[in-house]
Amino acid sequence: MATSGLWYLKSENGEDIRSLMKYGGDTQMQDVQNELQYIGINSLVILDTTKKKVKSHGEGRDMIYTGNPEEDAYTLSEFLSDNMIMPYYVEIPFYKHRTYCSSSDCSLEDMRGPEYWKSWVEMFMISSDPNLRVFCWNFESPMMFPSTNGFSWEEAISELAAMIHSAGFEFIWIPYVHTTSWEKIKDLRIFNPGSYEHHGAYYFDRVFLQSGYYQGYITPAEISTLQSWKEYVDEAKSDRYNYRGIDNIYYEFECDGAVLTSSVYRQSACDYLRVLGKPSQRAYYYDVDVKALEYLDGVCGYV
Repeated sequence: MATSGLWYLKSENGEDIRSLMKYGGDTQMQDVQNELQYIGINSLVILDTTKKKVKSHGEGRDMIYTGNPEEDAYTLSEFLSDNMIMPYYVEIPFYKHRTYCSSSDCSLEDMRGPEYWKSWVEMFMISSDPNLRVFCWNFESPMMFPSTNGFSWEEAISELAAMIHSAGFEFIWIPYVHTTSWEKIKDLRIFNPGSYEHHGAYYFDRVFLQSGYYQGYITPAEISTLQSWKEYVDEAKSDRYNYRGIDNIYYEFECDGAVLTSSVYRQSACDYLRVLGKPSQRAYYYDVDVKALEYLDGVCGYV
């Protein structure tokens, strides 16, 4: 079983990096990782976030950015080499740091761009850290992004995937699917190539879908909603395989600190197990406090 926990970092000023993760009051990175391993998490997905409460992910908005991809990759690589004791998957930052964006929130015109991403990955791949295993595409839109500035999402992703795979690393994606409409699900770029050569999930080794059921992004808040979501997702991916010819689409399991005090939230989180079971590959979102994951594992064997 491969179980990956989401691990959030934040760069306040586009330069310095710090971890947001904790185990109760303990914020020492190695201590928190030890607790995750004890619970049953065996790898980490390194992401950034715009908020301490991480329901909205950063997608690069709070990851180090100087404009020099080699420098940015080297700085992050050194930070992770010094602090991570578990195997990790590192995000490829999509947006510029928020202080460099053209508005109060980054828009597509503020993406770092294919040349930046390729140079960033190339530098990161020469890291001597044996814990680096996988790269994560951290733009979460299930439609990818429209053709812009002379390139398409497929050009950018296919070139990144080729670089990453040829160097012996893997490539993952964690997009959101916040709908229970069959018509909308079947048309998502994850599953549907549209006018492109391949569907979005094709280029990745594993794709973990965010249903948003726990957070209330799909409603009503009852187990039948998640059952319908899974039914439509399973149908949409039934004949879609990745570049290796395998079914590579899995799920993200979601909870946060509310499970510590609320039976309603505990029920919602445990619904994931009742509906999704325990696939061989699982990603876990639990906000920033590992105690939520630990507690839930004791309630319904969550991990």
